[in-house]
Amino acid sequence: MFLQYLNEPMVLDAEQASVLTLTLPSDISDFIVLQAMSAPLLELIVLDSRPKIAIRFQPLLELTVNPALSPNSQFGKTIPRTVGQGIRMYSRIGIAPKCCTDELRSGVSFKLDSSHGLNFALQTVSKFELIPLETDLRALYEPQVLQMAKALLARQYDYTISSEALAVHMAEIEQVRAELHAFLRGDFGICHPSLAQEAAKLEPLLLKKCQWMFRIYTHMFERPNYGRASNDVENIDKSLRKLECYELLASPELVEMVKRLTEDEM
Repeated sequence: MFLQYLNEPMVLDAEQASVLTLTLPSDISDFIVLQAMSAPLLELIVLDSRPKIAIRFQPLLELTVNPALSPNSQFGKTIPRTVGQGIRMYSRIGIAPKCCTDELRSGVSFKLDSSHGLNFALQTVSKFELIPLETDLRALYEPQVLQMAKALLARQYDYTISSEALAVHMAEIEQVRAELHAFLRGDFGICHPSLAQEAAKLEPLLLKKCQWMFRIYTHMFERPNYGRASNDVENIDKSLRKLECYELLASPELVEMVKRLTEDEM
């Protein structure tokens, strides 16, 4: 089902307890991760009772395997697996991709323990989740584009973040809007008028939210005073403190001369 997203499977021996960590390299842009969040980041299947596992993950990620030295308290509820069973790792629904990206850059770990059968456990605090294959119903929900549109509308954004993070949020909204347009034009939208009607209501709401974010984004680069550079606002207090230090160190004659020069310019 997810062949277009995941790489070729690799087979690993799981005879000893290990910690597997997915990491997003620093040279991968946040914008690329937007599309990656619509599919599982990792898929794992138990091949043999010895045990052996086949694991696939998205090519833009890196996977490392280390001996399990961390205490069990750092990992959550275990998921037991036998031959033929498996798990997938998804980002939790409604979580901003920027938050998921930050966690991926620091690494998302899950533990593999074969002491009493084969068990998997994700790190306790995570914006991702492990789902058994037999209970993976994400493909059976309402169309994913509608889920994402509703999640974006319900999400509370921090409008004080950096301009780069705002740009990523706007790109995510524009991507979902484009997918809504494609959904309305496609056969699925034509055959299901109720879903198409819902998509038509969500699209203008996303547009309004994106316009508001764009207004905040452009305001970050507006020049508050044409007498100063547009990026000089944060340095005014620092410059004033420097000026006071120069006045204390300079001779009274020099300070008086500077005052006269500035008065002449005014």
